[in-house]
Amino acid sequence: MTRRKADSERTREAILDAAETTFLAQGVSRTTLAHIAQAAGVTRGAIYWHFEDKAAVFDALLERVRLPLDGIVDDAVQRLGATPAECLREIAQRSLAGICHDLPLQRAATIVLHRCEKLDDEHPRICMITQLPKHAEAQVEALFEQAQVAGSLRADLTPASARRQFHGFLIGVCFDWLHDTQQFSLADEGNAIVETLMRGLLVEKTHSI
Repeated sequence: MTRRKADSERTREAILDAAETTFLAQGVSRTTLAHIAQAAGVTRGAIYWHFEDKAAVFDALLERVRLPLDGIVDDAVQRLGATPAECLREIAQRSLAGICHDLPLQRAATIVLHRCEKLDDEHPRICMITQLPKHAEAQVEALFEQAQVAGSLRADLTPASARRQFHGFLIGVCFDWLHDTQQFSLADEGNAIVETLMRGLLVEKTHSI
C-alpha cells in the first residue's frame, strides 16, 4: 500500500469514528456532515472525497461491524443440532454475548436502536442488526420444527411463531439494555434471561412411570 493510499484509509476511518461519536451523542438526524467533519478534524470536502452523503457514511459505519449470526447458528447446529433446545439456548447466549462484549457492535446497535429517529426500518444496514439473516432464520425455524416433532415445543406455537418470538425477545433485551447499560449487567444476567426465553417457548417432557 502506498503512503498516499494509507493516508486516505486513515482519513476514512477517522471520519467513520467521528460519525460514530456524533451519531451516539446527538442522533443520526441531528448530525450534519459539518458536525462529522469538525469531530474528525477534516474538511467537508474530505468527507465528500470518501462518501457521497451522510447516508453513505451511515452505511459504511454499520458495514464495519457484524454480529456473525449465520456463523453462530451454523456452529451450534453442527455441534448440538440433535438437541434443539440446547442448540437454541447456545444461539441465544452467544447472540447476547456478542452485544455485551463486542464494543464496536454494541455502539452500532445503540445507534440503530436508539439514535435513528427517521430512518426506514427496512434500510438494509439496519436490517443487519434488527433482523435475522435468511439463512439463520431458516435454521432457527428448523430447530423449532425438530422441537415440535419431539413434543417439546409449546402446543400453542408453530415453529414460525416460535422463531419470531425467539428473535423478538432477544432484540427486546438488547433494546432495553442498550438504552442504559448501567441498569443491569447483561454479562451476569444473560444466562438467566435466556432461560426465561427458553421456558416461554419450550416445555419439559414428562416421563410416565
